[in-house]
Amino acid sequence: MNELECIRAFVKVAEVGSFTEAARQMNVAKSAVTKRINQLEQHLELQLFQRSTRRLSITEGCTVFYQRSIHVLGELEQAKADVSTLEWSLSGTLRVSCVSSFTQLYLADDLCEFRQQHPDLLIDFSQHDRYCDPVQEGFDLSIQTDVAHSEILQKVEIAPLKRLIVGSPAYLEKQGIPTKPEDLSEHALAHNRYIHPDFTMHFENTKEVVSVPFTPTYSSNTIILLRSAVMKGQCLAMMPIFFIEQEIMSGELVPVLTDYRMEGAKLCAFYRKSAFVPMKARIFLNFLKRKYGDIPPWEQRLLLKNPELSYALGIAP
Repeated sequence: MNELECIRAFVKVAEVGSFTEAARQMNVAKSAVTKRINQLEQHLELQLFQRSTRRLSITEGCTVFYQRSIHVLGELEQAKADVSTLEWSLSGTLRVSCVSSFTQLYLADDLCEFRQQHPDLLIDFSQHDRYCDPVQEGFDLSIQTDVAHSEILQKVEIAPLKRLIVGSPAYLEKQGIPTKPEDLSEHALAHNRYIHPDFTMHFENTKEVVSVPFTPTYSSNTIILLRSAVMKGQCLAMMPIFFIEQEIMSGELVPVLTDYRMEGAKLCAFYRKSAFVPMKARIFLNFLKRKYGDIPPWEQRLLLKNPELSYALGIAP
């Protein structure tokens, strides 16, 4: 029995909850994974997994063994990296997934810049409009909003995602401009169930904190569809600034309730929690944090043209 390969199989099955998916990600036959798990169970004289119709999960007594196994594999990878020039020259493949709206507006161009800096690195990139578990789906990094996530994932914050309520000039002329959060109950509202999964908006200013429940007129996990509905004068929407910066500066969309601040979100990178993070992933994360920072470029450009938004964006006291 190759104990190391058996432990690798055990950790992978525990992460993805499936022999089939573990075999796919390890690029081996399902029978090989099954054999390694059976050998490990016989060697340890205990059952490693509870098997159900939907998903495998580790048994209660194996939690400590799972955590120790992750640590051992992480230490091994770190030792290999210490004696290998491959990691330090950023060769190989970096598998990345990112929410599609941010990809199209920013990350696509920035990936080209990063690739020019590291020409020997292959970036295998995908985009999504839903929660993406990097372990389940075989990515080194998944870039998305700060959402509830598995305990086996590590989170790194990349940039703040501040939001504004916006509407088209035609909509506001016809339906009126809300002057306080409670006025939103009289307006048609679009709802992005991916970025903002609940049905309550939270506002604050120097005088009060207000939570406003709402019933959406439009609901989608695709922000492009919602922006289109807003620009056609059909509703208002709470939207991240990076996605509507140009429309605000051109006058196609108008921010409202700008004497309030909205509850924001964060753009984060998720990866498997481990004692070892490959150098290529660490350098890519640092590249993104330098690019976007505490005051991202889309906020800086918007504030230069619209300084009256400084309070709503949390810049002014």
